[in-house]
Amino acid sequence: MSREEQQQNCCSHDHDCDESSCATSSLHGFVDLSKLSSQNVQAEADCRNVFREWNSRLDTDPVGIQSDENDCELILRVPFTEDVKLTGVVIVGGKNGTHPAEVKLFANDKNKIDLENAHRKKPTQKFDWQEDFLGVLEYETDRTKFSSVSSVTIFVSKNMASLRGEEMRTEISYVGLRGEASGNRRDMIVTAVYETKPMAEDHKVEEGEMQKPRMAM
Repeated sequence: MSREEQQQNCCSHDHDCDESSCATSSLHGFVDLSKLSSQNVQAEADCRNVFREWNSRLDTDPVGIQSDENDCELILRVPFTEDVKLTGVVIVGGKNGTHPAEVKLFANDKNKIDLENAHRKKPTQKFDWQEDFLGVLEYETDRTKFSSVSSVTIFVSKNMASLRGEEMRTEISYVGLRGEASGNRRDMIVTAVYETKPMAEDHKVEEGEMQKPRMAM
């Protein structure tokens, strides 16, 4: 996809979001913060800091995250508490070349993405990112590929400095994920399946009696 085509898929929002815009469609409440994981992020950084409400996207406290010095690559794996339809992503990055420039998304990465294999695996979708210090540029996903997402891995493969041939860390202060939640928590689904599983001792059939199938309701 060309940069021009990606810019067409980049939706710009003003500061006063209405019912159909950034704040009300946020998936923040469905991010499983306890199971976030990252790679090549400085140890003292807390990845939970970058996932917050859209109205708080420009807050400087708590601080965001940084990749290791002179290395632009970083990975964030974001699990959800229930399956979601992921429709868009917003990222606020750092200045002076530390803002992400190329971002790859992997949906439902059963084979964990890491820095060793991220370049070899085909992403679900790739974006050329623009500097966005206000968090008003939303990159729209291919909804046919992100219609039922249990987790998404965000791989920053380049930053603005690397496009100039410079080696510099990547900085991210906010990540906003937008879309719709399914309403079905995966842990509740597992419990329901377990509870409705028939037990042989509960359905004994007397000798000579044939059990008939029940009509599905």
